[in-house]
Amino acid sequence: MTSEPLDPTLVFARTAAGEEAMAQRTRVVQRNNRMVLILVDGNATVADLCEKTGNVQLTENALIELEGDGFIERRAETKSVWRFTGNVGSRKQPQAPRPHSEFSTFGPSGVSTPASSGLSGTPETQIIPFPNVRPGRPAPPAAAPAASGPAPSTLTPGTLTPSTLGPGSSTLGTSNASIVADELAAESVMPATPATGDRPPLLTRLRTWLARGREEAGPDLRPIRRGRRRWTLTWPMATMLGLVLLGAALLVGALLFPYASYLPEVEAALAQSSGRPARIGAMRISIYPRPGLLLEEVRLGDDGAADQLSMASLRLRPQVATLLSPQVVFREAELIGITLSAATFDGLAQALAASATGSARASVIQVSLSDAAITFGDLAVAGLAGQLQLTADHLLESASLHSASKNLQVELKPMTGGGVTVKLEGIAWRPAPKSPYLFDSLELQGRISGPEFMIDRLEGRIFDGVLRGSSILRIGNKAAVTGDIAFERINTAALVAALGFNGRIGGEAKGKLSFSSSADSLPDAIARSQAGGSFTIHRGHLGGLDLAEAVRRFSVVPLTLGGATRFEELSGVVTLTPGALRLSRLNLSAGLMHATGQIEVSRELQLRGRMDVMMTRRRADYTAMPVLISGALASPLTQTAH
Repeated sequence: MTSEPLDPTLVFARTAAGEEAMAQRTRVVQRNNRMVLILVDGNATVADLCEKTGNVQLTENALIELEGDGFIERRAETKSVWRFTGNVGSRKQPQAPRPHSEFSTFGPSGVSTPASSGLSGTPETQIIPFPNVRPGRPAPPAAAPAASGPAPSTLTPGTLTPSTLGPGSSTLGTSNASIVADELAAESVMPATPATGDRPPLLTRLRTWLARGREEAGPDLRPIRRGRRRWTLTWPMATMLGLVLLGAALLVGALLFPYASYLPEVEAALAQSSGRPARIGAMRISIYPRPGLLLEEVRLGDDGAADQLSMASLRLRPQVATLLSPQVVFREAELIGITLSAATFDGLAQALAASATGSARASVIQVSLSDAAITFGDLAVAGLAGQLQLTADHLLESASLHSASKNLQVELKPMTGGGVTVKLEGIAWRPAPKSPYLFDSLELQGRISGPEFMIDRLEGRIFDGVLRGSSILRIGNKAAVTGDIAFERINTAALVAALGFNGRIGGEAKGKLSFSSSADSLPDAIARSQAGGSFTIHRGHLGGLDLAEAVRRFSVVPLTLGGATRFEELSGVVTLTPGALRLSRLNLSAGLMHATGQIEVSRELQLRGRMDVMMTRRRADYTAMPVLISGALASPLTQTAH
């Protein structure tokens, strides 16, 4: 690239962009341009800069490029601090280029210029190494060796101070001098050419050739890698990884261990500890939900015996420190899918008592139950979970169970001489998932002894009222149910709605009932119960029966009148049989109307009955009008009898 020569007296100064480029070395990547940018201080002329660099052509080209890029700008002519004389007109013209510094790698390869004598403040001592050539520009002419100058070994970045740059360089300031030293330190990594006139060694020539090739190829700009940092395996991480791998290996080994070969030994140990025959279907290690040894299809006791313990699974969690001792201690034994009756509860108490002896090969500290069921005959309450409460001697004290939603709590305690006491408490509990009977609260206390379940106290809140009573349930060849119950403030509208007769009767009822029944099973005995007692309903109505309208119409033909009969009080006797519901000795009071009679509802929901209605308009008028009732319960028919 060719351009017009610059005026030697021209002075350049750095712009704001030039000052920023001085701080950010990536803005100006050409080393010769950056070197000239460092020397520009707003006082040195072009001639002074060329004298300092020793290369007129490259200095002027660098100044032109820096000016074109906006890093420097021209200033009015001022006095140069680089000159030895103070007159501008007397400034000497640029001299021939000075020889390159010995520590610089610029200049023709393989040419060694002898250094002059020590630094003396002469113009020769102000020469700063400068790159020799740039691609496309002519090389400067070679100059004669300087008469004197510093030795190559003394021209190092550490010796480049304002004093070594000459008298005029003091105006550059300490910062520019340090920048020049830093730049030269970065470029001084290449070895200096030998000072002798002998041919350099092959290794030196090869390094010089490679350095010149890198210079011609331009700056080595490597792309910025924005990927993740390389992962390094540290000692703590390696230790943790080793522990994880060891744990995984132990887990795989535990899962693949041949437990079936040790099944007879485990059965023998379980039988010796429980004091009854033991059979196990399978054995394996369980991880979820809690780790432990899982025994499946466990049977303790003789087959067909009433006290045989049968469970789907038995999860054992041993204390590791006791695995090699004569007696293995299990901190928890979880009985999964066990069915508890009075007999099996006694058998469980005996098994725990046997494991608490010192001769037992295994003992247990805590026993929990899940997916358990309590049965009496064909009646069962399933889906329970809880724990067994043990005494200090590891004997069975009680069992506390609850439903999944914890709305039912059951407590079982063994009785002396056999049997179990039962305490049941329920809140918002249904006897069955789809049962229409929802107990707001239920409390039951009783005893199970042999084939009898004696309910000593029963109290429940249902249909906005209260039930209280007692009962005895028996199982055996024939199941039987007997008991008494008293009720008060029962919402009869809600009761008949639960029975499927919505809207037929309403009011607040109270009364007493006695019931009894027998059948082949307890569910059948309860369904076929026969009950009898008295009742009174206050402030209610009879839906579908309008007795006053039936008397007024006086029709001998059965009619469906609809409507309802509202009353202040309805009392009578109720008799419940498997085939019908009979209401007799009825006495209805509704203002001026009084009625007596009886109504029967068959199993097919057909009505049959008679009510004698008296309308009292005057005190002496007690004439009763008979009204016959028939038809379906959903749409009763009424007619007036002769």
